[in-house]
Amino acid sequence: MASFQLRTCLPCCLLLITILHPVAGLRSLKTIPIVKNVITQSNPKYLNASTVPHNTPSESKVDLILDVKRLMSNLHMNFVLWVNVISGTLQVPLYNQTIDFCEFLKNPSVHPLGQIIHREVKRNGNMPSKCPIAADLYAFYGIPMSGIRLPNFFPEADFMLQVFIGLASEMIYDGRLYRTIKRIQCTRAARC
Repeated sequence: MASFQLRTCLPCCLLLITILHPVAGLRSLKTIPIVKNVITQSNPKYLNASTVPHNTPSESKVDLILDVKRLMSNLHMNFVLWVNVISGTLQVPLYNQTIDFCEFLKNPSVHPLGQIIHREVKRNGNMPSKCPIAADLYAFYGIPMSGIRLPNFFPEADFMLQVFIGLASEMIYDGRLYRTIKRIQCTRAARC
């Protein structure tokens, strides 16, 4: 009986090690976006928005300025992550989700990808925490892309991340970030 268990258990263990070995190798790497270009559209009736990427050989950062013109609530947000699969000829949405933006502000964990981005944006400016969103200037300077750690199963590829915020059938904000997803080695300076 013990011999039978050993014969059936051994192949299962080897299969598990074979599957998990590449994943364990990714633990010393972190997956981050590098932003090259940003296209921002906003509805001037509600807000004026500008987004500027700043890249150096060692860092990628983004400034985001939102000048909200009127009180806003009942907003929805759509995140779509498009990834180039074949050298710019074919893009597939790797991630696409629409959520209640006001609920997201109260509890960012309802949207895993949004929560990763929200954490870094909030660290670098005056993020509203609930709706209604007051008419005010919301400025976020030097949002580090290295802080937006994506899951390691995301492929290294060019991408376009679209963040769309709307009110009923009206567009409020449409931001599109273009560039690439990279894996970088974890170091003391760039911790995982």
